[in-house]
Amino acid sequence: MPSRDSSDPLGHALLRSRLAAIPEILAELLRTPLPTPAERTLDAQRFVVTGTGSSEAHARYLVHLLNRAADRAAEYIPLSGFGSLPHRFGRGRVLVVVSQGLSPNAQVAIDRSGDFDHTILFTSTTAEGAAAAGKHARAQLVRRLEKAGVEFIRSPLEEEYSTLLRVVGPMAVYATMHRFVRTLAPESLPPLTPATLAPLLTARPDEALHDVFAERADAFRRGFYLLAASPLCEYAQNLAYKFLEGVFWSAPVIWDYLQFAHGPFQEVTLQPRPVVMLVTPGELDSELAERTRAVLDAAEVPHIAIASRSRSPLAIFEYEAIFNEIVMRLIERFDIDQRNWPSKGRDDPLYGFARID
Repeated sequence: MPSRDSSDPLGHALLRSRLAAIPEILAELLRTPLPTPAERTLDAQRFVVTGTGSSEAHARYLVHLLNRAADRAAEYIPLSGFGSLPHRFGRGRVLVVVSQGLSPNAQVAIDRSGDFDHTILFTSTTAEGAAAAGKHARAQLVRRLEKAGVEFIRSPLEEEYSTLLRVVGPMAVYATMHRFVRTLAPESLPPLTPATLAPLLTARPDEALHDVFAERADAFRRGFYLLAASPLCEYAQNLAYKFLEGVFWSAPVIWDYLQFAHGPFQEVTLQPRPVVMLVTPGELDSELAERTRAVLDAAEVPHIAIASRSRSPLAIFEYEAIFNEIVMRLIERFDIDQRNWPSKGRDDPLYGFARID
């Protein structure tokens, strides 16, 4: 049966309320001390990280921070990779699974936790919350994992359901991972505080930008290109997911500026589609953006640039806020039904591949 709320049948008010709550939810998160990691985590030098859906971006963000800031070796492996991973591979490594709602397929990686020296689960799920929501098998799984010594690192928002698009959890997990890496290497990253984060969370796009996406929706919905420099392009996947899950458009493809010249530019000149450049402060980003503008102008390919005030790795918070508002406006403009999304309930053969309840 379709999910309906007579006062908010499409879920727009619910999404708006969640968006409005993000600054205070994250401020409270940052005011709450992060538990000290387990000794096995503090001593670990090698990590294997996984996540799917919007959690892929978080997993890749953590890999970036571990490698570049904490000087620990980390790699990302998609969930399906755990089906053929040799048992010996886990020796000397810590497994990190990222899953806000502890989705069924997270179990694919969790089932291999015995092969690793230690396992960490970034999630919003608690046994109490799952049981209260009627997800008793999931509650039992959480209790079993806690008893087995799996290290839980939690962030809000538990049970962020009813709509396909999630907006609170993605922000909160980025913040939690930043804090987590600082516990491993305190001097590696600046502290994240409500004062430093607030301006990023309240970033908004120019009105003219809303007009571009709305008036050229037919071009954007067929797919567009997002260009960014490293490291932002390494973990910006959730920006693309917002359009996929928010308005059901083809997900934009994310390219590094220099990779763009190796095929994508040639394709886009033959089959024009919008190009959106994400420009963070710094000479390299500015130069790459200018060079890209020059070749796009010469080829008469439509393009826009969205500049952030912050550098990476914090720029992702600013872009999350900007794209949240862009997508929310599109959801409202085109009356997108976020409660009863296309093919709802028909994805279980894949989504529930490792279903636990």
